[in-house]
Amino acid sequence: MNSLKNITKLEYLFFFLLFAASAYGIYLAFTDMDAFLVFTQEDGMVENLTSLFLFAASGVCIYRLIQYKKAQKPGLWLLTAAVLALLFFFAGGEEISWGQRIFGIQSGEFFLEHNKQAETNLHNLIVGGTNINKLIFSQILFVVMVIYFLFARLLVNKIPFIARLEQQFNVPLPKIQHAVVMIVVAGSLALIPNAKNAELLEMSFAFIFFLIFLNPAKVEQ
Repeated sequence: MNSLKNITKLEYLFFFLLFAASAYGIYLAFTDMDAFLVFTQEDGMVENLTSLFLFAASGVCIYRLIQYKKAQKPGLWLLTAAVLALLFFFAGGEEISWGQRIFGIQSGEFFLEHNKQAETNLHNLIVGGTNINKLIFSQILFVVMVIYFLFARLLVNKIPFIARLEQQFNVPLPKIQHAVVMIVVAGSLALIPNAKNAELLEMSFAFIFFLIFLNPAKVEQ
């Protein structure tokens, strides 16, 4: 019950929206695949929402950075906030190919030759026969996310060295509700028999990280 009391109204709203979008996507995938592909298409609602909340998460980090600067927090706290702001801004830009289609910008020769979708972004590059998206943004990122959502708080609370690192860098950690919702949504989306379920998964991560940055877990000292 205490965990439920710690869930904010905004989190309840976003969790509802996330479950609704996921359920709708699963429904479409099993009843009308064409409609599902439209739902998850490039420049569609799912992709745009993903980008929006990646940028929003970046904005929260910038706000934290300003707060920490004013409060004269440790330099490593500022560094963490700045790095996260840049990472999520980069992810948001990559998601919409840096506004290429929005502004009608043509891809340069390099991206036409090396990007599997001929887009101006890095995550769809093919380098030396290696799919960057599959290697970094799928396989490696999957391992990082599993550790982050399932084990990060446990490691911080149980291992003094990691606890000290957390105190020094102040990395936002997920609360129980964030981890549970992410696991349930990811498991549900895995049922979709189409690779475009990754678009819904990316949107889910964007939503959840936005909430984590707004309301991170308080780590035991």
